[in-house]
This record gives sequence, structure tokens and C-alpha cells, in this order.
Amino acid sequence: MSKINHDGRGHGMPPSESELESGRSEKNLRLALLLTLCILVTEFFGAVISNSMALYADSGHIFVDVSSLFIAWFAQTQVKKKPTKKITYGYHRLGILAALFNATLLFLISIVIFYESYLRLVHPKAVNSGLMILFAAVSLTVNIIIGLKIRKDIHSNLNLKSSFFHIVGDSLVSFSIIAAGTLIYFTKFWIFDPIISLIVAPVISIGAFSVINEAINILLEGVPKEIDTVKVMDEMLKIEGVKNVHDLHIWSLSKSFILLSSHILIDDNTKNTADLCCIINNLQQMLLKKFGINHSVIQPELAMCNNIANYCIAPQK
Repeated sequence: MSKINHDGRGHGMPPSESELESGRSEKNLRLALLLTLCILVTEFFGAVISNSMALYADSGHIFVDVSSLFIAWFAQTQVKKKPTKKITYGYHRLGILAALFNATLLFLISIVIFYESYLRLVHPKAVNSGLMILFAAVSLTVNIIIGLKIRKDIHSNLNLKSSFFHIVGDSLVSFSIIAAGTLIYFTKFWIFDPIISLIVAPVISIGAFSVINEAINILLEGVPKEIDTVKVMDEMLKIEGVKNVHDLHIWSLSKSFILLSSHILIDDNTKNTADLCCIINNLQQMLLKKFGINHSVIQPELAMCNNIANYCIAPQK
């Protein structure tokens, strides 16, 4: 008989897919944090020696990114904690809170960029365009490396999705600085810098809104956007032995942890426990394969219970 370790899995058993995914996400966030710190130091040094306000502004932007990546990494380490008697679902929501905080910061950054760009549009300032291009190019290169590293995990991890949009925002800002620097170098028109930044700011805010909406939906325990409740109910009714589905609720603790609870009215021909267990098992397997619902609690009933405003209320004695 195999021994069982403290987390409930047998010794020698390979880690689950979710554990591998969590470990990879934590590693990628840590790498992104270290590389972004390098960008921050590089751009701030570049701003000092080039006297470029654009690089100063981007350094401030990247400083916020460093903070948000640290929060995202910390949240990812907390997600690995085991559930407790008080926190029975574990710490999955910490990652969602971190993503919401990061996306809100990103949205605020876009507002600051827009405002600073407007001021520069009104009062253009001279900069060393050569150094401006050089340090922005270094920043852009490192951001591309980070983005390629974490891109494959953003669909299953909202924290990484938020961080990815931060990186996209950084890359757009760096690219705009390179483009502006190039135009300034050949034309000496300082106004190109704020014009390109004004184009970048709305793009950053769109990415932030995407993460904010998804995070709020998860915190409100809304149905994940990729799942159609009507289709779920229809598929449940196709399972042999199920006459009715009600009190159906679908929500998520994170992008990869989707839950369902429901009452089902079973067929009169269901006579024994084995038949009932078979019906529930068939439902759970179908929900996992067709909708990715990996935690379902199903309550079977022989008669319809009282349903008030889509909730089944336990009868009072």
C-alpha cells in the first residue's frame, strides 16, 4: 500500500496538471519580476543621462509594473496553500484580487499617460533622441522576452493575463518612444512624442478593462463567460434518469477552477443507490468533459422542492 503524504497524494505519484500549471505560473511571474526590475534600472539611468521626460514617465510606469508583478507573484504563492477549516476553498481568490488591483493600476496608468501626453502636446520639450531610442529599445526587447514567456498561460490564470497586459502596455510605450525618438531625430519636431503616447493610452485601458470585468464577474460569482447556462441544463437533461434540473448555479474561484451546484429530479424508475450513483457520476463526467466544470455538487430528489426566486429553500418545521 502506498504511503500518503500531508497533501493527500501518494508518494511517487506525479503532480497534477493544476499543480504543474501553478508552479509554471509562479516561475514565470518570478522571472518577469526580475526582468522588469532590470528594465526599471535601465530606463531610469537612461532618463537621467538623456534628460528625457518620456523615459522618466515610463520609469514611473515600470515602477508600478514591478509592484503589480510582485503582488501577482505573491498571490500565486498563496494559491498553493491548502484549504483550512476556516478557508475551506483555499486561497484561489487572492489571485483574483491581485489581478483586479493590477488591472486598476494599469487603467490609472493609462489616464496618467494621457494627461502627461496632453501637457507635452501643449508644451513640447527637447530631448536627446538617440539615447531615448537606445534605452527604449532595450526595454522593448526585454518586454518581448517576458511576454513570450508567459503568453501561453494567460488563458488559465487571470493574474498572468493582467501581468501580460501590463507588459503589452510597456511594450507599446517603449515602441512609441522609439518611433517618436526616430521622428524627432530626423525632423526635430518634439510634438511627435505626445502624439504617439496619446494613441497608446486607450490601447492600455482596453486591456485593463478586460481584466477588471473578468475579475469582478468572478468575485460576484457570475457564470464564466465561456459557459452557457442554458446549454449546461440541456446537456444535463439528456442524461438518462434526469427528469428536471433546477436551483442550478455555476461560478468560479479562478479561471481554471469552475464549480456547479444543482438539484435534479430523478426518474421514477430509479430504484436503488447504484442507479443513483451512476446518474450523478454520468452528470459529473459530462460536465467536466463538455464544459470544464471540475467541481460539481448535485442533489438528487424524488419530488420537486419548493423553489422561490430560483433558490430551493429548506422547509421549516
